[in-house]
Amino acid sequence: MAPGDSTARNPLGPVGGYLSENLKQLRKERRLAYTELSDRLGQLGRPIPTLGLSRIEKGNRRVDVDDLVALALALGVSPNRLILSADHNSEPIALAPAVETTANAAWRWACGEHVIKPGAHGAPPLHDVLAFMAENRPHAAGNDLSAQLAEHRDALRPVIRAARAALAAGVPVGVLTQTMVIADTIGDDLPGPEDGGAG
Repeated sequence: MAPGDSTARNPLGPVGGYLSENLKQLRKERRLAYTELSDRLGQLGRPIPTLGLSRIEKGNRRVDVDDLVALALALGVSPNRLILSADHNSEPIALAPAVETTANAAWRWACGEHVIKPGAHGAPPLHDVLAFMAENRPHAAGNDLSAQLAEHRDALRPVIRAARAALAAGVPVGVLTQTMVIADTIGDDLPGPEDGGAG
């Protein structure tokens, strides 16, 4: 590492490692040379020279939050896509040296949909979940979700039981979520293998 490099004294954590790998992957997928990405960053007013980009990919240069946002804009992704594992499954990933969760839970947490409380066990109280969502999803907090849940409590109880059963049966959270989104536009029959589906 270069003399005076902060990563020599303070090594990257797991998220810094994801960023290095994700930057390399996304740049190659888009067939962007270092010079092209550097030019895009310059146009955004946050220049990073080609050597700096190379050092980021090698884990030898830290990225501050302004660099992170500029890199995300230049690559056409969200900041979350740069700092989290590209996977979104149940494989364990680290968010900090002493905090591990699944890739799916990490993505849901980063999107303000899932509470992660280091050291806590079991499902968090509903109040904590609603407070977390309200604070971390201000764009979606137009109505008081707590009041709506209370108003429709009896009708929603079987939905929650069915959702838990689906999750326990191995249905991915994303599939369950999307099914709920389109529930009012589909019938009870879901596609099977003969329709090109997997199930």
